[in-house]
Amino acid sequence: MSDALPHLATELRSVIGANAVLDDTASLELFGQDISGDAHPVSLVARPSDTAALVNVVKFASEHDLVVVPRGGGMSYSSGYVCQRSGVIALDSSAMNRVLEVNQEDMYVTVEAGCTWHTLHETLEPLGLRTPFWGTLSGLKASIGGGLSQNSIFWGSGRHGAAADSVLGLDIVLASGEVLSTGGGARSGASPFFRHYGPDLTGIFTADTGALGIKATATLRLLPALPGKAFASFEFEGHADMIAAMSEVSRHALAEACFGFDPALAAQRMKRASLMQDVKTLGNVVKARGIGEGLRLAGKGRGFMKGVQFSVHFMVEEATQAAADAANARIREICLEKGGREIENSIPKISRSMPFPPLNSMIGPEGERWLPVHGLLPHSKANAAFEALEALFDANADVMDTHDIVRGYMLTYVGTTCFVIEPVFYWPDELNALHRHSVDDAMLKKINSHARNSEARGEVMRLRASVIRVFGEMGALHLQIGRSYPFQAGLKDEPKAVIHGLKRLLDPEGRINPGSLGLE
Repeated sequence: MSDALPHLATELRSVIGANAVLDDTASLELFGQDISGDAHPVSLVARPSDTAALVNVVKFASEHDLVVVPRGGGMSYSSGYVCQRSGVIALDSSAMNRVLEVNQEDMYVTVEAGCTWHTLHETLEPLGLRTPFWGTLSGLKASIGGGLSQNSIFWGSGRHGAAADSVLGLDIVLASGEVLSTGGGARSGASPFFRHYGPDLTGIFTADTGALGIKATATLRLLPALPGKAFASFEFEGHADMIAAMSEVSRHALAEACFGFDPALAAQRMKRASLMQDVKTLGNVVKARGIGEGLRLAGKGRGFMKGVQFSVHFMVEEATQAAADAANARIREICLEKGGREIENSIPKISRSMPFPPLNSMIGPEGERWLPVHGLLPHSKANAAFEALEALFDANADVMDTHDIVRGYMLTYVGTTCFVIEPVFYWPDELNALHRHSVDDAMLKKINSHARNSEARGEVMRLRASVIRVFGEMGALHLQIGRSYPFQAGLKDEPKAVIHGLKRLLDPEGRINPGSLGLE
C-alpha cells in the first residue's frame, strides 16, 4: 500500500464510518482475487451500509483519483472484479444486505444489492413466494447485485431464464455519484411494479459485470411458490442422446432446473461429500419430503451412481402435485425415447432440499483447485460443440496426464432456447485466500494441502483459453464475462460503438471497474 493511502483510509472512515473501511494486508489480498488466479491486492476496502454511503464512496474516489470496483459475494471465476491497477477501492456490499420491501399485493420485492440469494429465499419462503429465478448454487454467499451483474443461472432458469430476466428495476449509483432509477421506478410518483417504461434502461446495467454503474438496490418480480414437486434422473451411454433429451425437455419448458454430468464430474462430486454433510442433507430431505423418503435415500447411500455414464437430473415444480407428476411423466417419456435409463433420483431431491449448500464445491474433493469455463449455445449446436471440446481434450491428453489435470462437464439449459456446456478443471495447486475464506473449516482440515503448482496452472489457463476459442468458433455466448471472455473481440462494430459510447457517457473518467467487458 502506498504511503498516501493510510491517510485516505482515515479520511474515508470519517465519511462512511470507522468500521466501514478495511486496509489490513489480509483484507486487501482477499478482496483482490477471485476463484481463478492470484491476488492483485486492492488499496482500500469500503463497506457501505446503504445507498447514501455508497454514493459517498463513489464521490470520495472521484475526489482522490481512485477507481471503484464492486465485488458482490466474491464468487466470480472470470476476473470480474480483479482490477490489475493501483488506486482501487473494492466495494464489499455485504453490509447492504436488507430486504427492503415485499409487496405481496403488487408482487414485487426490493432488496439491497448485497442481499444474498439465500437471505431472499429465507425471507420469501414462509410467505409462499419466490422470484422467477431464485438463485445460484453459490447463493449462500453470492449476492443478488453480483448475480445480476454476472447474469447468473440455476434455480428457476429452466423455465424463467437467467437472473436478469427476473428484474423489474434497479437503483444505480453512477460514476458521478448520481443515483439513476430504471423501470417503472424511474417515473416520479410511480412504484417499481413494471420494467418497460420507455427504453429498457434496466437491461443496460444487467450482465455488465459492474462496468457501467454500481447496483444499489434491485426490484424483482414475485411468483407464488409452487408446492407440487417431482424429480427424475436418467443415465445415458453417451453425450449425444443426453443432450438431445435435455434439449427436448427444455423446448417444452417442463423442468424448473436441470443439470447433467459426464462420468468424470459425477465421480468428483460423489467423492466430495462427507458423511456429516450427508446427514445434514438427509435432515433437509426429511423436513421437505418426510421421514420415509429420508430413510429410503439413506438406505441407497451413494452407491447408486457406481458405473453410471452420463447422467441428467430434473427438478419439476408446479401449482399442484398432479401437474408436477404429469410434467415428470412427460420428461420420462422423452428421456426413454432418447435411449435413457431411469436411475435413482436422489441427486435432484437432495439438491432441491438444500439449494444453497456450503461452498465446498469451489475446490476438489482432495483440495485441488477448481476452475470452470462455459459457453451458451443454441440447441442445434450443442452436440457439435461438445464433440469439438472432446477433440481438444484428446489432443491435450498427455499434458493433462502429466500435470494431473482432470476435466469434467456440467450441462444445463436456460429457458427454451439456450443450452449450456460448462467444462471444469481440477488440478493439484495451492489454494488462495478466497478459498480459505469461503470453504468450511471442517472441510479444509480434511483435505490435502497442495504446494503452489504454477506449471499446471499455466496449462489449465492455456486449456481454458483454447476452450473459449472453440466456443467462439461455434458462435457461443457467455455469462459473467468479466475480463476472461473476449467480449470486445466478438462484437459487431455497431453494438461495440454503442457500448463504448455508453461507457464514455456514464463513466467518462473510467472510474467504475475499468477493464471489465474490455472497457477502460
